[in-house]
Amino acid sequence: MPKSIAIVLASVFWSGVILHPAAADDTVRIAVPGGHAWDTAYTELGAQQGIFKEEGLDLQIVHVADEARLENALVSGDADIAVAADFRRVVGAWMSGAPIKVISPEATGAPDIFWYAKVGNPVATMRDLQGQPIGFSHPGTLIEFVLRTLLRDAGVDDASLVPVGLADNGYQRVLSAELAASWSSPPTLIEYLIAGEIRMIARGDDAPLLRHQTVRVNVARADFLAGHRSAALGFLRAYKKSIAWAFSSPPAVDAYAKLTDQRPDVARYIVKEFTSPAASQVDQIKGEDAVLDEALAAKLISRPLTHEDIKEMYDLVLKQGS
Repeated sequence: MPKSIAIVLASVFWSGVILHPAAADDTVRIAVPGGHAWDTAYTELGAQQGIFKEEGLDLQIVHVADEARLENALVSGDADIAVAADFRRVVGAWMSGAPIKVISPEATGAPDIFWYAKVGNPVATMRDLQGQPIGFSHPGTLIEFVLRTLLRDAGVDDASLVPVGLADNGYQRVLSAELAASWSSPPTLIEYLIAGEIRMIARGDDAPLLRHQTVRVNVARADFLAGHRSAALGFLRAYKKSIAWAFSSPPAVDAYAKLTDQRPDVARYIVKEFTSPAASQVDQIKGEDAVLDEALAAKLISRPLTHEDIKEMYDLVLKQGS
């Protein structure tokens, strides 16, 4: 196991809500990225339905600003488990000594990441972006990797990649033609997409390399896992049940809309167009070799790695059932 090294901690903030009061021994702190995405709402939706309570668990939700800060929430001790962490960043953090373990996949493919252009703009596909400025989030993120993959597949080699941060930040720059296109992910800008003010020109799953690859994972603090293995197993069992409930129960979409303060029609559109049970499977890590290649290209790791190099990073609790 790599030796621990100092890691710069990012700030996190508490949601201020304990979803069920219970004894401290039964409480698990779950770090969830901001943004109100459907797949990061499974924990809270399941808790509302009492699914985690059935496993003897009480959850404290710890909201962090974005996916990039999830590992830091674990390392700092602010959370026991983090959901929807960028797989490539997790590999890099583990190789740098972060005391974390991958306990399950969280997202397969990237159907929820998309690029859009202004309606009336001649840009209709990624192929139209030769020599054009296009927005993404931050260097080294999953968003940047997805964009570079889409551009490469489209044969575009001279687009100008512009970091804009949050998806909201690119909207006005697209409308003013400062950017030919920019990125988003539901629920951000979906109302404009439905209204026909912008049009989608590509999504992450348009890239064959990404379509069947684990892009996000659920991660636990190593010491929490060692001391509370049954709680981690119970969390994953309940998490999987929550996903099944979310996709099989029509009221789940209304609950998601209420939880995230969205219109019900917008929530229904998101679930129909940007998600699927297959994309949310938590049983099998896929495309590991490609993930390692991507982590190296993004300089998140310093040398080429194989499965043997990172096999100790995994503790797939649900698969082992113990």
